[in-house]
Amino acid sequence: SSAVWAADDSALYYTKMDAAHRPYQLWRHVLGTAQSEDELLYTEKDELFWLAIGKSDSGKYLWAETASTETAEVHAIDLSKGKGAAPVCVAPRKFGVVYSVIDRGDSLLVLTNKDDQKNFALLAAPAALPSAPSSWAPLAGFEYDSNRTIAGVKAFKDHVAVFGREDGQTQAWVLSMPAEAATVAKAERLSFDEASFEVYGGANYEYDDKELRIIFSSMVTPPTTLTHDMASGARKTLKVKPVPNYDASKYATERLHATAADGTQIPISLVYRKDLKKDGAPCMLYGYGSYGINMEPSFSASRLPLLDRGMCYAIAHIRGGGEMGRERWYEKEGKYLTKRNTFTDFVDCAKHLHDNQITTPERTAINGRSAGGLLMGAVLNMAPERFAVAVAGVPFVDVMVSMCDPSIPLTVGEWEEWGNPNEEKYYEYMKSYSPMENVGKLAYPAILVTAGLYDPRVAYWEPAKWVARLRAMSTSDAPTLLKMDLDSGHFSASDRYKYL
Repeated sequence: SSAVWAADDSALYYTKMDAAHRPYQLWRHVLGTAQSEDELLYTEKDELFWLAIGKSDSGKYLWAETASTETAEVHAIDLSKGKGAAPVCVAPRKFGVVYSVIDRGDSLLVLTNKDDQKNFALLAAPAALPSAPSSWAPLAGFEYDSNRTIAGVKAFKDHVAVFGREDGQTQAWVLSMPAEAATVAKAERLSFDEASFEVYGGANYEYDDKELRIIFSSMVTPPTTLTHDMASGARKTLKVKPVPNYDASKYATERLHATAADGTQIPISLVYRKDLKKDGAPCMLYGYGSYGINMEPSFSASRLPLLDRGMCYAIAHIRGGGEMGRERWYEKEGKYLTKRNTFTDFVDCAKHLHDNQITTPERTAINGRSAGGLLMGAVLNMAPERFAVAVAGVPFVDVMVSMCDPSIPLTVGEWEEWGNPNEEKYYEYMKSYSPMENVGKLAYPAILVTAGLYDPRVAYWEPAKWVARLRAMSTSDAPTLLKMDLDSGHFSASDRYKYL
């Protein structure tokens, strides 16, 4: 599944996957020896947990992190000890506690949600391993803030770069602190000219570096690689991703908010050409909303043909993702017995676009893949009148059958997202929104469904069964295959198709 070189390149550490494509074993291969002599260092037996490996920022340790959706445990191999080093558990797993370790050479930092810090806190820890969680202390100068979510940390000799979310979108912070320090001398959140954007860490491989490489983009700005001097604050553009024939001055982006049924404000990112009249324009509305994964307002060149043909494009930042903070947007209001918020939020976003005459139901297309395909299936059952066209890519729509069969790859791990159907409360709740169980005699819009013959996550028979049921139940005309006149850009209905 993945591999990491030893400090002196004399050995290779790698992981193997089981029959369910779950990385679960850590092996060490010494160069110059037969592979049959490779040493098995660790086996993760719990099917809920996946194993991932990586080298620490200073290069001192190999981290072997085994984690489920809600729990993590880290094992460390001291690479300075050579070929015979054995894994040491940093801190034993405790249900509901996720943590990762950041090596600063002479000290350690821990990123964790322990003590109900659901948006994750950065803590100072002793350098010695194993490390008792009771010894992890708040990092003075950058204490926990419930309005800030920390997603990743990159350590340097004199600084620490932190990436996360605040004010509803991605942010980056630079913490000034020597390697041996347990306090932050200065914490700076990086600022950018655009109001809506995405920023994340670039290729930062040198521990001694004083420049932080970051990637910045927005819905109108192509990915731009920047360096930020962590001491002086000086910034330099290294590269802008080339986009042939693209003129950013012709496009505009906005941040809107839809009001959900419970009063929650749901962000919507919108992009369009400046010469577009937003008075019922055609619109593509995209959503995902699962696993705490964020859908960022970043640049996409493949979106430009839609914009240039007179469409606007919107991203619904619905609950189930983590855009407004993992604690609220995902943990409390977007999974398990609050999962329906994901689907009603999306419908409310469409309603906002319709009520404000940005588009109309007759000119609204929607799109989602995998768990976003589940979103498509659910909202089509809830409000088919809101949409003209839906595109569902490898949609996870047979929720009840999949979640009730632990022999299907990945099912057991998914119980920490949707709930275990062996418990009645989860069974009944999942059944209330599962697309397959809720197909009704409704006037469904035109729907394009795709499937993968060898997809280990969403087997092809799931979307095939769903399409069969839709065809049997829909009270609208059979779905039509649309064709486009390449000269005018207009669509017209061609012969109806019978087969997927």
